[in-house]
Amino acid sequence: MNHSVNRSPFIFPETRLRLASLLRINGFHVRMHGYEYLVSYGNAFLCLILLQPFEATVLIRVFKWIEESSMLVEKIVGLVKTLDKTSRVITY
Repeated sequence: MNHSVNRSPFIFPETRLRLASLLRINGFHVRMHGYEYLVSYGNAFLCLILLQPFEATVLIRVFKWIEESSMLVEKIVGLVKTLDKTSRVITY
């Protein structure tokens, strides 16, 4: 097994807390549990973010209940990339 695999800075709790803080500062409501974030905007759920730092992947499951969800998720992707430029971000 190759142990020099790119690992995300999201392996550190401080980085995960920083992401939650950035999301809140940018107007999102966040419930964080470990590597998972339930994100809402206004009165509706927007997305679920699943961090997989040992695979250098961030999964974002988008709920289409908000008209501007695409634009809001793009903003979230940008915030993720400010903390981790190398991880692959997959939205679905």
